[in-house]
Amino acid sequence: MKLFIQILILSGILSQNIHAMPDVSKALQEVSFTTTTQKTLTLDKYKGKVLLVFFGYTHCPDICPTTMLDISKSLKELGGLAKEVQPVFISVDYLRDTPQIITKYVNFFDDRILGLTSSKEMIDKITKYFKIPYELVNSANNPNYIVEHSSNLYVIDKDMIVKRIIPNGLPYSEITKTVRSLNIN
Repeated sequence: MKLFIQILILSGILSQNIHAMPDVSKALQEVSFTTTTQKTLTLDKYKGKVLLVFFGYTHCPDICPTTMLDISKSLKELGGLAKEVQPVFISVDYLRDTPQIITKYVNFFDDRILGLTSSKEMIDKITKYFKIPYELVNSANNPNYIVEHSSNLYVIDKDMIVKRIIPNGLPYSEITKTVRSLNIN
């Protein structure tokens, strides 16, 4: 009888819709960004493409430029398959990073990377959906503040489902391998 109850409890737990990856589909629809042309944009516009989403800021001394280089290398390695991928750099530094600054920053690495930011309210909303913290450290009266942020790269499939979270420090070939594993051609 005890085994039966344990199996019943376990089957109830397993039958629940439990996801290890964050459900970001609503964020991609609800969170809007301002582009350099002052148009608003939501990331669900890219449904049908693989998204590579990274959160950072343009004054970042190490993690952000390294990740942008890794994305650029991966896009080159993907060749023609790269047209099915939309890399996105979302700045969480809503005080300093304007759309123009972000666009210039990402274009330095690869002009296929989309650079975005938004209001504090929208950045708070999208980071909540992605379950990542960020903080502008000592930003009051200090123009050279740093920003604590996630160093993970989110790989989101054509159906807007997070398929893999790639931690900082892995070789760029992990991005390429993950994109190819999604059978997007």
